[in-house]
Amino acid sequence: MDVMAASSSTDNSELLPASRETTQAAAGARVVKCEGVVFTVTEGNDVAQAARGGAAAARVLGSESFFDAATCTRRHFVDVQGKAEAMLFLVSVREDQRCIVDVQRFS
Repeated sequence: MDVMAASSSTDNSELLPASRETTQAAAGARVVKCEGVVFTVTEGNDVAQAARGGAAAARVLGSESFFDAATCTRRHFVDVQGKAEAMLFLVSVREDQRCIVDVQRFS
């Protein structure tokens, strides 16, 4: 399975948690890796965690979401249990293109 991701950056904002990491996806990315978690988008535009090695089907992650008209993306808040801790991500999906355009991890 190919993992497509761009650079990570850190941004501090008064409105968001002090520590935030962002991964912007390559154009048209169907699979994005952030903090060791591999995200993908299903046929129904749900965010899923890709299985290791791609052998099994991706697991759809339960999420709260909202549509951001300014960016034409649906933003999904997803919780993922890592090896040492639970992680909260904001995954932005372009539904018309069925691709992930941005992933942010909140700590």
